[in-house]
Amino acid sequence: MKSSIPAFLRHHSFIVFLVLTILISWIPWYTGGAGLFVFGPSIAGVIVIAFVYGKEGLRNLTQRTLRWRVGLVWWAIALFLPALLTLLSIGVNALLGGTVPGFTFFRQEWYLAPVFFLITIVGGPLGEEFGWRGFALPKLQGKWGPVVASLIIGTVWGLWHIPQFLLSGSLQAVIGMGLLPVYVVGEIVLSIMMTWIYNKTGGSLLLAGFLFHNADNFWGVTLGTEVTMTTALQGGASPPFDVRFWEVSVAVSVFAAIILLIATKGQLGFPKDKEKQAPLVLP
Repeated sequence: MKSSIPAFLRHHSFIVFLVLTILISWIPWYTGGAGLFVFGPSIAGVIVIAFVYGKEGLRNLTQRTLRWRVGLVWWAIALFLPALLTLLSIGVNALLGGTVPGFTFFRQEWYLAPVFFLITIVGGPLGEEFGWRGFALPKLQGKWGPVVASLIIGTVWGLWHIPQFLLSGSLQAVIGMGLLPVYVVGEIVLSIMMTWIYNKTGGSLLLAGFLFHNADNFWGVTLGTEVTMTTALQGGASPPFDVRFWEVSVAVSVFAAIILLIATKGQLGFPKDKEKQAPLVLP
């Protein structure tokens, strides 16, 4: 019986990861509270890697997390591609008759940008990326390839937020359950971009996971809304969220993802040579 448990975990590790992620993340919701315990994916990812791959797996995860020598161009892409997409979305939205944000954060608190960027890592990427890109991506793309892996992760990632759609006052609640499919599409296109960066940086969880994920959150807030660091930390009333602008930003991201898929011929930087795939997958 004991010997069969590791075999079961290895063959069904992604399913085990999903179950653990939901059980841990949705604790506040299904116990009578509200919202998500945001560290669920990371905790689940580390647990599964530890049980299935042992010390070697945890060492590999640490190495990917600390992989920073990947070239300045990839640092620029991870940090500023979301900013470019947000600015393009603002322009498209304005052309369609939408309002242009007042860039309140950078007019009032531009000097706090590095601090705010670091703070937002804790509430998002740190709690998620050891799971989504630390475990799920290298596990799935080794078997299904980068595009299918991105589709699966993006879909799960989007649906994982369902408790937030039921939490009064959350961004997801403002968007509304009726737009959940659009929300899932948004997470899928982000996953496609993150898979590309992950593969092109030799499996850097630091850039493809933590930095890109956080940059998407950071630029979306600081450029696309009127939220400042002061209002965010004080927990005061947030400025109205522009759902139409968000829909436009998803559409712009979809367009960018399609271009990326065409440009990489669907490979997203994933090498066809099996030997070169080794740093990017989990067996």
